[in-house]
Amino acid sequence: MATTNDSHHRAHPPSRVRRWMLNIHLYGGLFVSWYFLALGISVLGFNHPWLIPAWPGGKHTWEHRAAFPAGAGNVKLTEAVRDELGLAGWVPPWNMKRDVRGDLHFEIVRPGKRYAVATDRAAGTVRVEAQSTGIRSIMGFLHCSTGAVPGSRFLRLWGGYSEITVWTTLFLVASGIYLWARRQKELRSAFIAVAGGCVLAGAFMACLYFIG
Repeated sequence: MATTNDSHHRAHPPSRVRRWMLNIHLYGGLFVSWYFLALGISVLGFNHPWLIPAWPGGKHTWEHRAAFPAGAGNVKLTEAVRDELGLAGWVPPWNMKRDVRGDLHFEIVRPGKRYAVATDRAAGTVRVEAQSTGIRSIMGFLHCSTGAVPGSRFLRLWGGYSEITVWTTLFLVASGIYLWARRQKELRSAFIAVAGGCVLAGAFMACLYFIG
């Protein structure tokens, strides 16, 4: 025998728009969940460094034949060497220096890896010392960055994933408020939750703006 609630749901089935919103809540939330998982783990790592040890790896060195562009400045030369080696990462300008022979020494840094590079124009070679910087640097990048890493096409996907996550989250918040507003029996508790969150966030922003 059907219960009163069953009869009520059959008499008032969810609208097409509401079903659509619920599906996006379910599958959209699952799709972006890995972003928030990485965000949560990295926040814990920032607040409690012992939770995510640095675990730097050992160093290994190799040499590679290279052709150096004539008359190239420091920045152009580092980019040319990085691309020829097939490496990805940023080249911090404060770590560039030339020795007495005019050979350039610099670093290439990316999430999880650091390369110390030394050019040898006379021999036509590049000496590379690579070292893993551990999982902490990777989690820090995933937390803070939405852009690409120079020389890496794959890591551009993270920026796209971040963009999708932001828009999905905005939709989940707006549609979640709408869905709660449709539940008349719980409208008051929903209003209290939303208002409480707005007041708390507003208080923090006001404190930062006026007090610092």
